[in-house]
Amino acid sequence: MRYLIPKKSCRLPRAGRKGVDGVHHVVSRVCGREFLLTDVEKEAFRGLLKRVAGFCGVEVITFALLDNHFHLLIEVPGKPGELSDEALLARARLLYGRERKGQPLSMARIEAALRAGGEIREAMRGLLMGRMASLPMFMKILKQRYSILFNRKYDRVGTLWEGRFRSVLVENTRVAVRAVAAYIDLNPVRAGIVDDPKDYRFSGYGEAIGSGKLREYALWRRIADNRSDPPEIVAARYRQYLYVAGSDPRKGHSLAPKERAKVMETSGSLSTAEKLRCRLRFMTQGVAIGTKAFVEEWLRGGKEMAASTKKKPPSTADGFDNEGLFVAGGRNG
Repeated sequence: MRYLIPKKSCRLPRAGRKGVDGVHHVVSRVCGREFLLTDVEKEAFRGLLKRVAGFCGVEVITFALLDNHFHLLIEVPGKPGELSDEALLARARLLYGRERKGQPLSMARIEAALRAGGEIREAMRGLLMGRMASLPMFMKILKQRYSILFNRKYDRVGTLWEGRFRSVLVENTRVAVRAVAAYIDLNPVRAGIVDDPKDYRFSGYGEAIGSGKLREYALWRRIADNRSDPPEIVAARYRQYLYVAGSDPRKGHSLAPKERAKVMETSGSLSTAEKLRCRLRFMTQGVAIGTKAFVEEWLRGGKEMAASTKKKPPSTADGFDNEGLFVAGGRNG
């Protein structure tokens, strides 16, 4: 019966830092930064993203899929938690529900192993749960599976993605999550694809507004002033925030002044933009974003790790806006 458990790959996934499971801003680019992702490819990626996230137990807070790269704001749990065999099978069906040529694991093998009981059952459970609650494993499954789909469609071989992904740890607070989410949701505007972020359907914000399913957008409950606030109220406040944060013209395109004025006329002056502007490079080139205490705590752990591995330690905390947000400088992947 041991044939039911496939052998582990020789290439082990990158180990995550201890104690940093939480909210992450993740960026990955197409190899050579070619503009390969059409609307059809983005739609396929969006569907795969939801299945992989469901399997891994990762919550997608928001996202933006562009022609040659993608941004994700996700929460990765510290551990998969206790899952019954039935719950494990439900998650497994998201990835292994359809048989694919060359697929080393299938629902038939998973179900047979769980029915077998004993060591076989435990080995299968360990194999599946070892692929959950892990940022590197989530990204590995997502990028590998999409590469296979893309290469099969266009009869191509080789890697689709440029190097390893970059990630920034984000403090799980309303202010920090909202700032990074706005940066991600405004990407289509900065790229000059749309003038209004609601018109780009391959983003978390555009999907929420366009589908009308406001309650399903994970961002709302994280940035609500009060838990009892209806999603329509949270969405309106966030839209005002987007138009203020998006008024910074220093990089790429910015939101149209007339549209900004229309959104802001009933709730405030555009002068508040100075308080909300972020130096955009920190959203992708930093390694941790949050309050000063959060970033300094992360820095202490990073310096201890650097000392034990003889690597360059991360740089100091740097304040970058008037809402009390700080960043630990550097780049990682």
